[in-house]
Amino acid sequence: MFAPFLLAMLTLIVAYVFFLIAYIFIAYLFSRIGNKFRVGSFIEFLIPVYNVMLLCDCANVSRWFTVGIVAPGFVAGVMNSLPRLPFTPILFPTSAFVALVASVYLWGSIAKRLGKNFWVWGILTTLLAGFPVGETFWVWGIPTAVLMGIPLLILAFDNSMPRSDFVYQNHNVDDINSSETINL
Repeated sequence: MFAPFLLAMLTLIVAYVFFLIAYIFIAYLFSRIGNKFRVGSFIEFLIPVYNVMLLCDCANVSRWFTVGIVAPGFVAGVMNSLPRLPFTPILFPTSAFVALVASVYLWGSIAKRLGKNFWVWGILTTLLAGFPVGETFWVWGIPTAVLMGIPLLILAFDNSMPRSDFVYQNHNVDDINSSETINL
């Protein structure tokens, strides 16, 4: 009698723990990227919307850019909770497109500041880390669940540092004392 209820509760607990572990790991990856730019701390990257603002600081784009990444998810949630409205077929794909473009620009800008190709890293990081798919698709015989996050892992753990021709926390890199500089 209580077996289906207990099984459902156990499933929810396991899913919640898995989500929590994945979220903490992704926040750790974001903080590794932020450390390269001396932006934020691990605790700050744990805050849901603020972590995107910190990534905007890493990319040297306005924090208002966060709206382009977060708002489409809000719009999708509202569209799913409302009955079918006449403008839903237009608004839903438009918001998904805005999120896709915003994510490519954000990750491409971070990659460019790290001396990598804007388009390659922007598209790879967005498609393989930013938009996980519900079903398992196979690419070159490997499930995409394994491929997701590889560009993010590379950006977080490689030895690339911000290029010196960019403004670095409101100071030109050449103006920083030699004891504070990072060997490129």
